[in-house]
Amino acid sequence: MKIVKMFFVSVCLVFVSYAAFAANYCLNCFDQIDESEKYCVVCKAKLSVDELKTKEEQLIHAVTVSRKNYRETLDELRRYYQETGNQLRLQKTRRELDALDKVPQPLYTDEGLGNVRTGVILRDIEDANTLFNDAMMYKKSFSKENRTTAIKRLEKLMATYPDSDKVGDAAFEIAEIYAGSYFHDYESAAKYYIKSYQLNPYIKQPALLSAAEMYDKMLTDYERAKAIYQQAALYSPDAKSRKKAQARLSVLEQGTAGKK
Repeated sequence: MKIVKMFFVSVCLVFVSYAAFAANYCLNCFDQIDESEKYCVVCKAKLSVDELKTKEEQLIHAVTVSRKNYRETLDELRRYYQETGNQLRLQKTRRELDALDKVPQPLYTDEGLGNVRTGVILRDIEDANTLFNDAMMYKKSFSKENRTTAIKRLEKLMATYPDSDKVGDAAFEIAEIYAGSYFHDYESAAKYYIKSYQLNPYIKQPALLSAAEMYDKMLTDYERAKAIYQQAALYSPDAKSRKKAQARLSVLEQGTAGKK
C-alpha cells in the first residue's frame, strides 16, 4: 500500500510539472491564458499587432518559467522522499539539485541598457558579502567546474539580496568569468556587463565600456558596439572610461572598425 501511495504521489508531481511547462502565456504580458489563444483579453483590446511582444520574448519567458518550475518540483520531490524516509531516492534528488546548481543559466534578454535602477539605496549586507567572498574564492580556481560554482553563488547573491551593494559587482564578476578562457561566451559576458550597470549605475568597474568591447572586439557586432559605446561615453561613472568609449566610437563611425 505504501508503494502504491508513493507511485501515485510521483505521478501527480510529474503531471503538475508537465502542466506547468505546457502552460500557454500571453505573447505580450505573459499572463497564463487558454491554449488556443495568443493574447489575453486585456492585451487584445489595448494593443495593436505592432505593439505586441515578439515570439523571442515569449520563448525567453517560457524558459525562465520552466527553469523555476523544474527546480521547485524537484525540490518538492526531495522533501517527499525525506519525509517518507526513502534514502536512496533522496540521495538521487539531492545529486540532481547539486548538478543543477552547477549549470550556468545565461541571460537571453535584449542587449540594450533596459531598465537602469535609480533611487535605490544599496546596503552593506553581511550575508551578501560572505556569499560574494565565497564566490571569489571559487573564481580564483583553475577549474571550470569551480568557476561555474562561482557563477551560481553570484547569481544567488543577486536573487537573494537585491539591495546589497555587491549586486553590481556580482554581475560584473559573472561577466568576467564568461569572457575568460574557460567559457569564451562573449555574448553572455556582454549581457552581464550591462546587467551590472543596470543594477548599480554608479559601479566603479567599466561595465558599459566592457560590454561595448565584447560586441566590438570579440563578436564584431559593430552596430551594437556603437550603441553601447555611445551610452558608455555618456553615462560611465569615470572619466577615463567615457573618454576611451568616445575615442573608439569615433573610429567606428568613420568606418575604420579594423583599426586598433
